[in-house]
Amino acid sequence: MTQQAGGLPRLPPTIVAASVGAAWGALGYALLWGHTPWSVSRAFVVSTPGALALLPVRLVLWAIHLAERWAGRAFAFADSNWWIGPAAAFLGASITAAAFLGARALARRLRG
Repeated sequence: MTQQAGGLPRLPPTIVAASVGAAWGALGYALLWGHTPWSVSRAFVVSTPGALALLPVRLVLWAIHLAERWAGRAFAFADSNWWIGPAAAFLGASITAAAFLGARALARRLRG
């Protein structure tokens, strides 16, 4: 980390992007599992804006669905779904960090 004027450390932009993505995934999990004062309707969840807003959690749920199909049975996560939140946070961080790095590489390439 480098120092900014005034002595405050400057975080690398990739870390900032990953942190925003982790919050995105964690918030999506919290919304879908009712850990917030707000709730989302099924119509929003299946809409395009809802799918994008909840993408990290949706990816985790799609992966679970694929694993269930591969196993030939449904998994019992009714009492143990806490791990979906950290998984969604990790995916959100990965998505935003990759998007930032890709955009930065493209911008550098276009500049010459």
